Amino acid sequence: GLAGFGSPLALEDHAWMTVLTAVDMRHRLVQFNDTQRALGKQEIMVGIGVHSDEVVSGNIGSSKRMEYTAIGDGVNLASRLEGATKNYGVDILISHNTVKKCGIDRLVVRELDFIKVKGKTEPVAVYELVGVTEGELFREIPPEKLESMNIYKEGRDHYIKRNFALAAHSFARCLEISSTDKAAELHLARCQHYLVNPPSVDWDGAFVMTSK
Repeated sequence: GLAGFGSPLALEDHAWMTVLTAVDMRHRLVQFNDTQRALGKQEIMVGIGVHSDEVVSGNIGSSKRMEYTAIGDGVNLASRLEGATKNYGVDILISHNTVKKCGIDRLVVRELDFIKVKGKTEPVAVYELVGVTEGELFREIPPEKLESMNIYKEGRDHYIKRNFALAAHSFARCLEISSTDKAAELHLARCQHYLVNPPSVDWDGAFVMTSK
């Protein structure tokens, strides 16, 4: 499903409101799954993609069937991010635009990757939203998560500089801390590939997303 903030009525700090909503959904899902588990029922997982952009919104359709919606590249990227949560093994993926509008001081994020959406040439930085640093939704980040985030950043720095052996070592260390870190696993596999098949000279470190 699609949720738009700041349309049809202007909403001040819309990017921050979006982030808070996503984190609130995360916390409520934990409570829901606790209940499901206690009842012996199946737990559910969600993936949320957050992007801030200018889009076209309004009533679209015909006189027989009409709905209020939003269209444009920004909507497409948000949809791609939502789908990509599974690839990176995270529940909330946010774009650089959203991070910039919120202010990095209000967020705890892990820069996961540079991606290019099919048909676009400009790479976009995407982040795991780990948490927020203020308000009722603030939660302490476990020390091992913070350590893993720092090592992952080292790995990304090596990766962008084409130091794939050093990068692979960092991503392997991330997996020692958390064997379920799919983003580190993904990058480790890329490093192993590039060590055998070096990327072209014009490689900019971005991954091209071809599917939602």
